[in-house]
Amino acid sequence: MATNNRKRSRGATREANGGIPAWVIFCAGALCGGFLTFLVFLGSVGTGDSKPEVASKTTPQPAKPAKQTTETQFDFFTLLPEREVIVPEEQHPQEQSAASQEQYQFILQAGSFKTNADADRRRAELLLLGLEAKIEAVEANGDTWHRVYVGPFTSRSKLSKARTTLISEGIETLLLKRKIAG
Repeated sequence: MATNNRKRSRGATREANGGIPAWVIFCAGALCGGFLTFLVFLGSVGTGDSKPEVASKTTPQPAKPAKQTTETQFDFFTLLPEREVIVPEEQHPQEQSAASQEQYQFILQAGSFKTNADADRRRAELLLLGLEAKIEAVEANGDTWHRVYVGPFTSRSKLSKARTTLISEGIETLLLKRKIAG
């Protein structure tokens, strides 16, 4: 059996007859670029037969400034009274926000479960976090769902604090806004 005594190598290898050196390719490119630049320069230079334009001997006079008027008229003195808008007096914004908060209560829905046991488990988690929670059974599409609610909250600050607590525990919530009956 004949064995191959040649050493096997991994990866790319170069042959001994190599080809054209890189510096030759670089020099040829530089020469071609220089030649093209020279041709463009020759194309832009005129033949020299044309006569240069002679500057006119008269110098242009500076334009005289327009006659300045000392009387300036402003139209906004007459336009402003015509466009005056009378705004009716209303309640102050603080009173309106207080009135709107009194009319609504905010509730967080912390889950909706098919079984009462799962809803009760979530309610127990919420009670351990110090939040007031309750379960309501709701009939939807022929199925009974047990929804876990946290609240009600009368101020947005208490609502946001409770929501932050629930999010930190990994419990997603749904914000509900209900009118206060009465």
